[in-house]
Amino acid sequence: MTDETDASSVELYMALLEGVREKHKIPYQIIDGATLEDAEKEELVESIRLVSRRNAIGVVSKGSGALPISRNKKIGKQGILVQLEEGRIRNVYPHEVNKKRMDITSHLNALLRADNLTDAFGQESISEQDISRMISTFPELIESGLKFVDTEVELIGGRIDVVFLSETEDYLLVEIEIEARDNAIGQVQRFRLPYSEKYNIPTDRIRLGIVCARIAESRLIACKGAGIEVYTLSLERKA
Repeated sequence: MTDETDASSVELYMALLEGVREKHKIPYQIIDGATLEDAEKEELVESIRLVSRRNAIGVVSKGSGALPISRNKKIGKQGILVQLEEGRIRNVYPHEVNKKRMDITSHLNALLRADNLTDAFGQESISEQDISRMISTFPELIESGLKFVDTEVELIGGRIDVVFLSETEDYLLVEIEIEARDNAIGQVQRFRLPYSEKYNIPTDRIRLGIVCARIAESRLIACKGAGIEVYTLSLERKA
């Protein structure tokens, strides 16, 4: 929040936060955005951009209501609610999903109505981190005999979200997306050669895959043509 945040909104947010703290024992902290250094503001903007990509949400103002990041790519003047999990940003409010605005008040009221946090957060959009944890813990959901190898493997020009090893000793390099778009297809295609060179693995032993919540038919066709395996959250193989 900043000095320019509406006073009545601040009072409402604080009352709701206190109610959530009392009911669910969730601690919270109020930070005055005006006290942040430029470097801290830039780090916050980058973190919000990262979580927006992971959760396929809109966070940049486009004239239909203020969002966390202003049109000139700075922290906005309205209140921002950042939800943390294990020290990392899980979600941010307000945001937009499919042109529907999810504001701070609605989210906090939903937490207050929920009997427990599992129910409350179960209503939220699943994140890329959620998907990563699920398939890393249960790789057999993707393919029988599949073994988890590593996550967030850094390569020249990108990062592989999850790596698996199949029963036939082939490596499956996975890109995780909420909604698989053209950039995800391009990203996963760039994995094979750098991974081959970094770990001295023949390229014909490297498979490419995308695990996502949803994918358009046109992009599914593109993945088939590129030899990219596609799995939706039901983990039903699509390509």
